[in-house]
Amino acid sequence: MKTRIMILACLLAVPAGRMAAQQQTDPEQKATVQTQGDSIIIRKGKGDMRIKVYEEQLEDGEKKEVQIYEGVYLEKVDADKRTFLDALPFIPKKRRYNAYEPHCSGLFIGYSRLADDFLSFGASDKMGLDLSKSWEFGFNILSVYHNFKKNPHWGINLGVSWGYRSFNIDGNYALLKENGTSIFTAGNEETSYSKSRLRHFFFRVPVLMEWQQRVGRNKVFFNAGPEFEIRHSVKSFSHINGGKKKTVGKGMYVQPVGINLLAQAGYGNIGIYLRYSTYGLFQKDKGPEVSPYSFGVAWYL
Repeated sequence: MKTRIMILACLLAVPAGRMAAQQQTDPEQKATVQTQGDSIIIRKGKGDMRIKVYEEQLEDGEKKEVQIYEGVYLEKVDADKRTFLDALPFIPKKRRYNAYEPHCSGLFIGYSRLADDFLSFGASDKMGLDLSKSWEFGFNILSVYHNFKKNPHWGINLGVSWGYRSFNIDGNYALLKENGTSIFTAGNEETSYSKSRLRHFFFRVPVLMEWQQRVGRNKVFFNAGPEFEIRHSVKSFSHINGGKKKTVGKGMYVQPVGINLLAQAGYGNIGIYLRYSTYGLFQKDKGPEVSPYSFGVAWYL
């Protein structure tokens, strides 16, 4: 009989031990109270917490605990409330110390170039430029972003920018329209060209994947991605025979829509950028086969 009792006790002890081990490994879900002199420290667990305060009172010669206070501390839900104003680049925003900060909206200015081939950085032989006077500038109208699971290091930025780009042609040349094409034309003894340029305005929509890391008071960042470009108000200008500036062509068979590759890097609110078009500036067989690219500095707001 004693042997049976001992076996039964051992069998009951095994699941009890397992339950105790699970209780020790499970994270503490209840609030804990710690007293330090006249202070009471309550460390909240998971979920809402109800607090009741009782006072000992003497009634009919007996001590009773009478409730004098009850309160409920709700579990805090941390949510970012974004409005339309958060998408505007010039509206001041309150930011947490380690919050994700997109680098998409702001002002930018840089040099414009033309290359003979995609991802080539040499000067084009098909359309020579005055590099010091070929430039672009622009600013962002709207910008929005999404960071992954509130991770302060990674996010996606989306923006809309508007700006101006100019290609200054070097020497006695001009870009003219002839027989349904844009031709890079040299001057002669009768007609000379000077200060010629091709310019257009643009809307751009960048979609950028960004990584950032706080270093000191600001963040180091890098982002890259595709950028969709809509070109409008394209014109070609020149000074003919030393006269006043004259419009020598409009439209110039420039591609109305382009797709760029954009990469940016910087620290804090200052950065540099490189933008490269994935295909030629002019429509097929309608002008010189050149690919535009640009690089410069940006101030992010």
